[in-house]
Amino acid sequence: MSNVATPTLGVGECSHPVALRRTVEDLRTGNKTATEHAKRCGARIEARCPSCSALYRGDAFQVIRTGLFNPATKLPKLFTMVTLTAPGSDRFGETHVRHISEKGHVQRCSCKKYHNENDLLLGTPVDPETYNYAGATAFNANASRLFAVTMQKLSRILGRKLQVVRVVEFQKRGLVHVHALVLGTVTQRSLEIVVRGGKNLRTGRTIAAAQSGGWMWGPQCQADVKSSANPGEAIFYLVKVVKYALKDTGKGECKNYRHGRRMHDAAETGLRCGKSIYECEHGSRWSAVDVKDTDETTGEITYTRSKVYLQGKKVSYTCRKHRRAIEGWGFRGHVLAKSRNWGCTFRGVRERRQSWANANKPSLPTYLLVTWKRLPEVPLSLLALGNSPP
Repeated sequence: MSNVATPTLGVGECSHPVALRRTVEDLRTGNKTATEHAKRCGARIEARCPSCSALYRGDAFQVIRTGLFNPATKLPKLFTMVTLTAPGSDRFGETHVRHISEKGHVQRCSCKKYHNENDLLLGTPVDPETYNYAGATAFNANASRLFAVTMQKLSRILGRKLQVVRVVEFQKRGLVHVHALVLGTVTQRSLEIVVRGGKNLRTGRTIAAAQSGGWMWGPQCQADVKSSANPGEAIFYLVKVVKYALKDTGKGECKNYRHGRRMHDAAETGLRCGKSIYECEHGSRWSAVDVKDTDETTGEITYTRSKVYLQGKKVSYTCRKHRRAIEGWGFRGHVLAKSRNWGCTFRGVRERRQSWANANKPSLPTYLLVTWKRLPEVPLSLLALGNSPP
């Protein structure tokens, strides 16, 4: 016989908890006990869930720190802050900008107006009809591969295998640029040879400019070598990289609806799987939900799987290509990534935390079988006053 026990909860203030039902079956008697739990959503973006984002921030800090600091001396290693930017207005079109002169005065935009720092026009095209939206989303789609090619070429020029951690930041105009921490010295000349092409001074060979899908980096690329004698400076750049990793991407970062919609449409046209969101096998508006039913005579509670048409509701079961078009405006890959030879991994950090959390938990007898199942939505009992979903 199955019965529903009092919901058990963890700690934390997750904004979008995931509802789970835990069923424990006694193999000796056949009795089943069901309890409802709320699990963290695990969001990286701070604007979506501050609690889960703070947890991700701590994990990211530990991962980057293990590669950036020497475990024996506790001092930072010599590293270079590399910045790679997107092409300029000559490839896509002019956008509204707010420049400050050396004397602190706001300069006039190309639209002949002055913009304040909160103006929704900042980053949007001056002429939306001629702006290259298709090119902007295509560059975003090739940015991850372009960065990988850049690091490969830079590794050949320097004659060593690079240890890198990089983070992607979305600009107001919707294009991405990359900040990377590279262990060791990377000179500005070496970076420019890779980005623009030139002759390798070490081997004398001619190096072609790094490109992917016909796209190259913009003109504002910089390599700043940081001394290993200043721990405070290393922590500053570490925090800076982690802060970028918590920012929203494309759709969430854009404050101008019209510009965001045009970027979304361009990304969906050029990068989708070939089907509309209604025809995509992962984007169907039909969804399976659990319908709860209680027997008035015995009080037994059963759950029946039913198919429901989600008309008017947001579709979350889209394929990866649709999600890239909607959320990242074509960008592929993780916002924060590292080379395999850089310190520890996210999995290692999370496993250590989980081991610490399970250290004092009693082990279940072998005759108890535990199964978990995701519910269609968080039950109201889990969100009652005084209860905090984990």
